[in-house]
Amino acid sequence: MKPPSAIANDTQELIVLLHRRNGDPARLLAARVQADLKLILTSDLAEASALRRQVQQTMYAIEEVLELIDGGDLRGAWEAARDASKECRVIAQAQD
Repeated sequence: MKPPSAIANDTQELIVLLHRRNGDPARLLAARVQADLKLILTSDLAEASALRRQVQQTMYAIEEVLELIDGGDLRGAWEAARDASKECRVIAQAQD
């Protein structure tokens, strides 16, 4: 499982890709982040833990990024990626 700090770095890279309007690489990276978050959610985190809720919030933001990229709204995807990145930084800080 990828550490939360590495996932946070990926979300930062996602913001850069979307800012540069690189939709295809951004979609691939967002899908990878989504898979990494799914691994965390299927781990042994307590169902009601604050960390689990934070990971779920990040997952919602990444799902929105993917939907917006698929819809051709790279500006909206960029904004959603910023939200995901903020959520992910909170997770990474909690793990430190």
